[in-house]
Amino acid sequence: MDASPAGSEGAASPGSKGPTALIITVNRVKNLVKEDAEIKSISTEACFAVAKATELFLEGLASKAAAHMQAAGRADSLEYADVAAVVAESEALDFLGDVVPQTVKAAALLASA
Repeated sequence: MDASPAGSEGAASPGSKGPTALIITVNRVKNLVKEDAEIKSISTEACFAVAKATELFLEGLASKAAAHMQAAGRADSLEYADVAAVVAESEALDFLGDVVPQTVKAAALLASA
């Protein structure tokens, strides 16, 4: 079987797995890239690579946040605080610090002022 993303315009079926299975479609990536005026065109292979890399990144972030949730003694739902804690604790995720900051209660801010 060819592992090439050529011709993989849509998402793979939900049950499919493997190196070419995508949840984020190539067309969605192309539409996002079109928003950047500096990029005139992008190949299907580059869109596939961006989509797959994004999926893998999000899978890792969600897994770490789920581990944080379980360590906090919760097993029902992932919360913003779990994701923010993973971002704050990981040097590799420092670039997300301004996008996913840890929340601070207003009372704590007022008390420190």
